[in-house]
Amino acid sequence: MFKALIIKVSNILLAITCTTLLTTITFAQGQASAVKVKPVEFKSAEIRRTVTGNLRAYQRSDVASQESGLVVTADRREGQIVKKGDILAELDSRKLKLEVEQADHDVQIKLATIEQRKAELATYQEELNRRTKSQKLAVGAVSKEAIRRAKMVLAVAKSAQKAAESDYELARARLSLLKVRVDDTVIRAPFDGNIVRKHAETGEWVNPGSPIVTLISSGSIEAVFEVSENFSMERLQSLKTITVNLKERNIQVEAEDIKVIPDVDPRSRRYILIAVLKSKKYFFAPGMSVTATIPTNEKGDYLVIPTDSVMRDSGGEFAYKIGKGSDGNSVAVPVSLRVHFAIDDGLCIESSDLRKGDLIVVEGNERLRPMSPVTILKADKNESY
Repeated sequence: MFKALIIKVSNILLAITCTTLLTTITFAQGQASAVKVKPVEFKSAEIRRTVTGNLRAYQRSDVASQESGLVVTADRREGQIVKKGDILAELDSRKLKLEVEQADHDVQIKLATIEQRKAELATYQEELNRRTKSQKLAVGAVSKEAIRRAKMVLAVAKSAQKAAESDYELARARLSLLKVRVDDTVIRAPFDGNIVRKHAETGEWVNPGSPIVTLISSGSIEAVFEVSENFSMERLQSLKTITVNLKERNIQVEAEDIKVIPDVDPRSRRYILIAVLKSKKYFFAPGMSVTATIPTNEKGDYLVIPTDSVMRDSGGEFAYKIGKGSDGNSVAVPVSLRVHFAIDDGLCIESSDLRKGDLIVVEGNERLRPMSPVTILKADKNESY
């Protein structure tokens, strides 16, 4: 009897639990989500087409040695960030420094020779002046031959001084050249950037033009696209910005400094469009694949929906439009779509499930599930549908 009582109580508790759970589920299913909607529009817009390109460094350089020599320091490694002027490597400069010292002494010798030639010139000038004066005071005191020889000696002295001055300038130039060569044994970064490849190690011998490291600039990066000649070059040249997309990471970045290279490849019938990305919010690397939608200077008719209405899942892009459930109340109906391109006030799309005037959810759609009941909030005064 006691056992029967326990079974009866358990059945009662189970019935109460099931009733409560069913009530909770029913309430949850009947709870409508508040959403804002806007109507689908049909507009004429400038056709835009997607082009594919890649990113490349704004500056890329195989930083090379200008001198031949033994590498004594090459501590920089791949992946390191350097600033303009940072030392990348150093060559053995001992012999050059000795040549600099020798050339410096040679400059001092040439300078002393100039002083000597000046003194000699002054002496020969005084001698000529003295003989010329003596001849004026007493005719025949100094022969014409003696004066002629004095003038000749003076002319030779002037030439010797000029030659000494030229030798001095030549020695100074050689000294300056040697100092430049010593400076060139220290290879420095020509701009801020990242080392992506190292070509020389400590102990190696390098020749003029031998690369030390490959350096790519940090900061700005360029997006390079090959554009069909069917696109209007004049229209593209008028662009101020374009939106560059990294599909794999779902990133969109505004690019500036649009440049169109007016040189069509005769084989591919394409020309190059370059845009500079300056965003510091995202990480970009040369070689990444990117796309952009660019105008064609042609018109087309499209369904237009707000940007906030589009959602994405593993199946692609979709949106929720307002439909009627079996009870006649509003429900969220998922519709698949294809986004062609963006315009100022929305997205131009293609969808077999949407028509002009259909109400589409623009706010609150992140909480919805297919066929969820919804309550449409009233539009603001500046909105209409």
